[in-house]
Amino acid sequence: MISVHSCSAKAVCAASNRRPIGSRGAQGQTLEDVQVLYLTLAAGPKNWTAINGGWPIMVETGCLGGIGVSGGTRKQDAEIAEAALGALGAVNTK
Repeated sequence: MISVHSCSAKAVCAASNRRPIGSRGAQGQTLEDVQVLYLTLAAGPKNWTAINGGWPIMVETGCLGGIGVSGGTRKQDAEIAEAALGALGAVNTK
């Protein structure tokens, strides 16, 4: 069940920031653990996460939304997301 909530948060966060999700801030800066916790609590765990596995769906017209993948290893999540982005004809912003 955690994977369902996690992948939704990853998709929302990736679309909002228009970049892949990881432990970096909105400007791409490295975040300390306390900053990650602060941002998660401030935005709400449904809206922001630093857990890898979220990618924006970018096409020529801009960001259409986000995709969140959870439940596997980081590598597996990335491979699934890249395949989904390719199937949608979206740009991989990795």
